[in-house]
Amino acid sequence: MNELNGIRTKTTASQQRTFPRQMREFGLDLIVREGVFPSEDFHSWRWICENFPAFAGKIILEISCGFGLPGLWLAKTGALSVLASDINPSAVANTLENATRNDIRNVEVIESDIFSNIPHRRKFDIVFWNHPSNFAPEECEYVDDLERGAFDPGYSLLKRFLSEGPGFLTDKGYILLGFGTNARDDLLEQITADNDLTSLMLGSVTYPNGDVTYRLFSLFRRATSL
Repeated sequence: MNELNGIRTKTTASQQRTFPRQMREFGLDLIVREGVFPSEDFHSWRWICENFPAFAGKIILEISCGFGLPGLWLAKTGALSVLASDINPSAVANTLENATRNDIRNVEVIESDIFSNIPHRRKFDIVFWNHPSNFAPEECEYVDDLERGAFDPGYSLLKRFLSEGPGFLTDKGYILLGFGTNARDDLLEQITADNDLTSLMLGSVTYPNGDVTYRLFSLFRRATSL
């Protein structure tokens, strides 16, 4: 519970900055609005952009888009199209604003609880989620939408994602999952196996304070190879 309290303290503190916040990253002119995680507090988006696997000409679905990275950068620099989604309406509005600011036209942004509003007919080469891999007890309830991007009670969201995600993939498509080492690898392995998926770690980075290593995994159907 102390760990959960620490996460909640960090989430609350992230909104005590002055908004809106402006930044320029990867050639994009971006703004971060209140109600969305500021870039200073959550760093994994930058490493993801720098280490995203080949995406030129790909159709991509991003779950939990936040203020818009990496989805907008993918759309701007080679992806055929990007569908960015978030359960937080503030994040949806923020990403739409940043798409307009940068004249990015091959991106759609919608409000969705994981796949709830994604049409089942849509298929993607890559389904990506920077998963809120901090584990919390199953009975834990969210205080607000922002907390949904910080932890996953009982990994119920991860279970839904890996159960439903393969149905949105093209024949050669795969799931790309961001996952921290301050997480439950044992549950990730079990959920992966339960859904008949194969997992491959593509890369990792340890942040300067040394207490968290962030990793990217590709997950694909056992009969599919990258």
